[in-house]
Amino acid sequence: MRRLALVLTGLAILAGINFSVWRFERAMSSGEVVLLRLAPVDPRSLMQGDYMRLNYELARQLGSLTQDAAPATDILVIRLDEHQVAHWVTDGKAQALQADQRLLQARRQDGQWRIGPDAYFFEEGTGEQFEAARYGEFRLQADGKTLLVGLRDEEFNPIGRTRSAW
Repeated sequence: MRRLALVLTGLAILAGINFSVWRFERAMSSGEVVLLRLAPVDPRSLMQGDYMRLNYELARQLGSLTQDAAPATDILVIRLDEHQVAHWVTDGKAQALQADQRLLQARRQDGQWRIGPDAYFFEEGTGEQFEAARYGEFRLQADGKTLLVGLRDEEFNPIGRTRSAW
């Protein structure tokens, strides 16, 4: 009986892991490409080990607003320009999106806005190429959830190796 319980527990764990992988792979393949401009970070503290610290211009823009001017919800309306770069629409309505508008989930944490991860990990010894990063490349789902898949330079070119799927 104990062996059966261990086997079933192991299968449940494997099923959960496989579902998570499937969900991320689906987001990568079906999500719309959206670029978020990276906010300047002190270059002396930019590289720490094998990752780059990320900060987004949109998060800084939201953080500089007064309490009255800040969005009331954590679902933002963004507009995409011709390069797929996201810009916050101050008067956007989530119920009536225009053709170039999308939803973007953000969160407030400790008085600051968080959009996407705050670090990008890369292979050891490849850090110099990422110093040119100016945009975070995300896959955006219809509900506003995002998945960071890479970084891009000022000319919107991907930096480093990219992969489409496992």
